Amino acid sequence: MKLFRLILSLLGLWFLGSCKNSSYQKKNGVVYFKEEPISNADYASFDILNDVFARDKRQVYYRGITVDSADGATFLALDEHYGKDRTSVFYCDNYIDFKLFETKRRNTINRVPSADVNSFQVLTYDYGRDAVRGYYKGIGFPVKDVASFEVLDYEFGRDNQIGYFNLKQVPGSNGSSFEVLNKNFAKDQHQVYYAWTTLDGLESAGIRPIEKADPSSFAVLGMYYAKDNVHAYYRGKPLPFADPATFKQWDDNTINYASDTSRIYYHENLLKNADKSTFRLLTDDYAQDKQTVFFQEKPIKDGLVQAFRVLEGGYATDEKRVYYRGNVLVGADAATFRLVQNEADRDAADKRHSYEEGTPVVLEQ
Repeated sequence: MKLFRLILSLLGLWFLGSCKNSSYQKKNGVVYFKEEPISNADYASFDILNDVFARDKRQVYYRGITVDSADGATFLALDEHYGKDRTSVFYCDNYIDFKLFETKRRNTINRVPSADVNSFQVLTYDYGRDAVRGYYKGIGFPVKDVASFEVLDYEFGRDNQIGYFNLKQVPGSNGSSFEVLNKNFAKDQHQVYYAWTTLDGLESAGIRPIEKADPSSFAVLGMYYAKDNVHAYYRGKPLPFADPATFKQWDDNTINYASDTSRIYYHENLLKNADKSTFRLLTDDYAQDKQTVFFQEKPIKDGLVQAFRVLEGGYATDEKRVYYRGNVLVGADAATFRLVQNEADRDAADKRHSYEEGTPVVLEQ
């Protein structure tokens, strides 16, 4: 019993401390959000709902800003983004507006169109649902079976009928068995899927089934590499020469290289004639074995293995040549070549030239 009372006391102290440290404060007849006074707030009826939402008898506040048309008397904070009153659902966010020399945090406050107030509920990762559809950051999207819809990781979801990616249904998928393997792979009992977003270097997001992949034996090896009992894959495409039994990503942190019993791969490309027993990585793009230097999957012709030295920014040298992204910089002097730091118009130089991203440049006097 003493232990139980001690726990209750500690919880009480934590609650008082968390309220005291809220972004909203009421002091001497004035309401503040992060030390900024809220001039139109009603002090007597002001009610702090969570760290970002508050209300009084007349209106609602998000991070100290009035939520237009929201009814203070009936407003409920559902989490730190969603809230609702008797007639509307609202989605609010505080986002980073990236601008050159002027990066700021900005607030956005939006009513969620067509959301059903009575049935709306918050899910995870900024998702919600009502009796009709799903929502992501306040944007509605069609769902086949709303009652069973659940949010999975990495922009995936599912209900009892179908899988979802990027707010869209995955055609032909089986919802009840649909599962996420990592940010780029998912599967159900019939198929395996490869998914991508703009973070993967593409202009738009999408998902497609991996033809003939075996769901029961399919295993993810890294961000982009995977295998089943028959094939190894890179970004969902089979690697025709790879041995799936021994195929693996180079290591946990090296996502661009893979190997099997005797071969080395960069992305989907085989490094022809690479000697696996002596192969080693120099950087994310440069590598070498006992006789050849490679840039990605391409051998560097006449590169001197013993003298090869990788610099930064794609540059490298040996005793005779300077290289940029695997290509020889014609006319560059290896003996005097050096990197240049903190200059806007060049990043390297030798005794004769200055360079910017591997291109000779003439400096203004």
